[in-house]
Amino acid sequence: MATFKSEAKVELEMLEEGDLRIKFGSKTMNDLIIKRSGIPLEEMGAEARKLLAASLAECMCSTLLFLLKWAGVKIDDFKAIAEAITAKDEMGRNCVSNINLTIQLKIPEDKDTMKKFKRAESLFKRGCLMSRSLERGIKVNYKIET
Repeated sequence: MATFKSEAKVELEMLEEGDLRIKFGSKTMNDLIIKRSGIPLEEMGAEARKLLAASLAECMCSTLLFLLKWAGVKIDDFKAIAEAITAKDEMGRNCVSNINLTIQLKIPEDKDTMKKFKRAESLFKRGCLMSRSLERGIKVNYKIET
């Protein structure tokens, strides 16, 4: 059996005064600047958790939107809110314990549409790349080059 392996790479670059640029190298996403200069310390924080929540939300929402289109469900309105919840692990260190995703959509409520929606929803319950990966735990490898 052949093994599928694909990579997605981002590059981080420190700009002047500690700002960070995340380079996606993507035609679908602009690079992202995380501003640190001129921001009071008490107003900083949660950037990584927000990016993790955004990554999961984008993956799950893209999956759901694909399934709804496949099922022929007309979408009148779509919005999602993702929240990363932090707690302590067994060693007392902070970690993300949950990501709660609320998807709000408006679709016609006729019998045919609801049948199509239920089919798409049943497939959606399988999750997406990010949700399945987070459920399994993602191994982190790193090295520091000087």
